[in-house]
Amino acid sequence: MRNKKMLTLIKNFPKYFLDGYDLCDSSLDFMPSEIENIVYAGMGGSAIAGDAIKEIIYPYSKYPFEVVRNYDLPSYVSDKTFLLISSFSGNTEETLNCLNEGIRRNAKIITISANGMVEKISIEKKVKHIKLPLDVPPRAAMGMTLGLLLKKFSKFVDEQKFQENVQDTILKLTDYNFDIENAKRIAKLIKGKVVNIYIDSSFSSVGKRFANQLHENSKHFAHFNFIPEMNHNEIVGLENPDFISKKMVLFFIIFKGTNERNRKRIYLTKDILDKNRFETFIFEFDSDNDIFNIVDSIITFDLVSYFLALENGEDPMKIKRIDILKKRMKK
Repeated sequence: MRNKKMLTLIKNFPKYFLDGYDLCDSSLDFMPSEIENIVYAGMGGSAIAGDAIKEIIYPYSKYPFEVVRNYDLPSYVSDKTFLLISSFSGNTEETLNCLNEGIRRNAKIITISANGMVEKISIEKKVKHIKLPLDVPPRAAMGMTLGLLLKKFSKFVDEQKFQENVQDTILKLTDYNFDIENAKRIAKLIKGKVVNIYIDSSFSSVGKRFANQLHENSKHFAHFNFIPEMNHNEIVGLENPDFISKKMVLFFIIFKGTNERNRKRIYLTKDILDKNRFETFIFEFDSDNDIFNIVDSIITFDLVSYFLALENGEDPMKIKRIDILKKRMKK
């Protein structure tokens, strides 16, 4: 299926990111000192941006930060919680439930959607809403959501290094070079294999996004886990059934900011699994700016998912089983 619309959307990721950054200012209706924690509620493509911003500000932020992918908020959410509600369609039922809970608990809320009930409720309840001016599948809106989140969360980080990395990322995305040939090469490596993705847990959003894009765009099963967590369990599980070494391809992703002990673990893990006849690959993103590494790797692996869809003879735009499930849930 040669549907090129998804390829166009992926190539628009840098533009969407920059547009998102310019979509809003950094002002908040409260002072950071007025909150005790941050909660981000979303599902699917809308939630991944929350994972990414959590990891981006993790080295700098003083606030506990939780990403919720469910119907209910944690019991600690209160008027001292900064609650972000993200649903591209504006009609995601799990996220709508979290919005209504957050309103009842007087949380400090910002909502993000293209339209839908999230926008309607926000207007009715006088909740600050950021409207995404896009008409795309939710997974293609991640760039815009992440860009605007980066702008908003600059209020929580005073470090000069962070601000420099944000501006460097913007500069690099203004003239971004898409590595199409490398994406095609990786797609060919994956075809016909179960994909296992391993990454330092500090950058888990990249592994999760890669797996989810393979699921939605490529209709191809993938699994991801964290380093060092997989060293404490999954590395042993890869012993049986004995045929799995022939049916899997293992990807290890390294950033410049990967913990040095985890970097060592990745190479040792790869060596152990190589000797057990697994097909393993390391992908390294070596910019000194890990904000850019996160964005760069997401774009790279989004491209891989598109070209794997072509290898699989699938239309990367269609998500038939999700559509069927949503219709049945409405009954």
